[in-house]
Amino acid sequence: MFDANHDGVIDFNEYLLAVAATSQGDLDDRLEVAFDICDTSDDGQIDRKELAVMISAAYDLRGETDRKGDNDPKKRADEIISRIDVGGDKKLNKYEFIAGCKNDPVLRRLLAPNT
Repeated sequence: MFDANHDGVIDFNEYLLAVAATSQGDLDDRLEVAFDICDTSDDGQIDRKELAVMISAAYDLRGETDRKGDNDPKKRADEIISRIDVGGDKKLNKYEFIAGCKNDPVLRRLLAPNT
């Protein structure tokens, strides 16, 4: 259920995403954890590829199987970045990510479903 890349193993990032997405607590703290998990390059920003991986994992957590058209993780990542990227660099810093998730009910439900 939490195996985002379907390799038969739940790796550390998949485990953390599952815990962050399903745990209770302050929304900002949960979104900060989600950002940190998603920022696999540790550069303080989330790019299209990193966000698409997170969206795929979130789909897996929710049992979403339709990943075509608007639900394609890469297309969804592009749309999210274009909408909430305040700096215009096609990446999301932590502030942009948290603010964007808090202001977008669909995105918040996808990445922090228990809010």
